[in-house]
Amino acid sequence: MPNVSPGFSPIARRERRAIARRAFICSLPVLMGYTTMGFAAGVLFAVQVGAPCAPVWEFFLAALVISGTMSFSVVPAIVSGMSLWGVALLTLGINFRYAFYGFSLLKRWRGIPVLQKWFLVHSLADEIYALDVGCKLKDPLKHRYYCLWNHAFNALYWVAGSVAGAVAGSELPIPSKGIEFTMVALFLVIFTDQMKGFVKRHD
Repeated sequence: MPNVSPGFSPIARRERRAIARRAFICSLPVLMGYTTMGFAAGVLFAVQVGAPCAPVWEFFLAALVISGTMSFSVVPAIVSGMSLWGVALLTLGINFRYAFYGFSLLKRWRGIPVLQKWFLVHSLADEIYALDVGCKLKDPLKHRYYCLWNHAFNALYWVAGSVAGAVAGSELPIPSKGIEFTMVALFLVIFTDQMKGFVKRHD
């Protein structure tokens, strides 16, 4: 359980289980997208980079880069021999929007222990952010607990899908041309779902 900050009441064990279950259920649509998109990213890495022990390298890459756009963009950067400074600038340009996501969550995540806050910031992505802000739990500690589970579930989906894709790309003759479209498809599905929810709430 997250450390209890001053002014917060501890959460009962039964309620913690309920919050974790709620986070898991809310994350199921992202499960389908992240495993599919992660699989595509893993295949792309294994086929185009061709590194030895590709699943191992993809595991570390997926754990460090929980960003679909960056995971697809880093492959041609590696293949072309881009410098570390170039990769750093590419990462900054692609993931700069996450800074604005973080600004909107500063109040909700105030007083969180350093390691928990680092994990929440590190694993923040578009779909995860949408679930964080969509959570209706008003109590700060309960919301924090929900966010930790939400980020953990979705990071696990991404890493599992990416490693599975790297294994398949290393062992099977899978073509990688056009596979980047999975990321666009995921964004379209999530955007459509969010718009449907918005229309229902304002109907």
